[in-house]
Amino acid sequence: MYKTWKYLAVKNEQELKDSMRLQKLALHRGTPGWLLIGVFSLCALASILICGFFIFLVQRDEMHWWAGYGSALMMLLMAAAFVFAARVFHRVRETDILRNFLLHPQEYVFTKGILKEFSYVAGDNRKMSRYHVQGEAQGPGGESLFVSEFFDSYIWPFTTQEQDRQIRKGDDWYDLKGKRATLPISAYFLYPRKNPQVAILVGIDHDLISEALKRSKMKM
Repeated sequence: MYKTWKYLAVKNEQELKDSMRLQKLALHRGTPGWLLIGVFSLCALASILICGFFIFLVQRDEMHWWAGYGSALMMLLMAAAFVFAARVFHRVRETDILRNFLLHPQEYVFTKGILKEFSYVAGDNRKMSRYHVQGEAQGPGGESLFVSEFFDSYIWPFTTQEQDRQIRKGDDWYDLKGKRATLPISAYFLYPRKNPQVAILVGIDHDLISEALKRSKMKM
């Protein structure tokens, strides 16, 4: 999820393809790191060792069999859960387009497209809420590639003409009705050269973002 425009706003093609910016953007996107995967793996190993320890206590008659085997089973289930989580996070990391681009840039392509619609995803509070934004990028044969991103609710300055018309007196955005920038907007995306199906957002024109934030009374 994006929580700032700092790493998305670009002024030219050089900034768009700048490796340092893209590295910071990859970190900002929040893809699981090796540390998190390692922690879950260690937790799985620890759960298996504790499971073995309970079985050892039962075999030495230092623990009732039902308590020992029951505890061992619980530890085994926890180990399975930790292994599953580690595999899921590893898979997410392996398939992350931006991280893989940084390793093999020749296998990925920059392209233009649009962000065209969004929906509000309510959380337990405003800090947990976000906007789910969808768009389209152009593939190598001119086909549309699917785009799906999440933005922190505090930084999203855009609306649509339809949503703007529906604002009524007393609503949160009533004082800015007719003033905010509207979708669709053009943006820059990245997709894998082989078997392109989805693309990720990697940049938006700096002036476009600055103007949208200004109209929504927000800061970069």
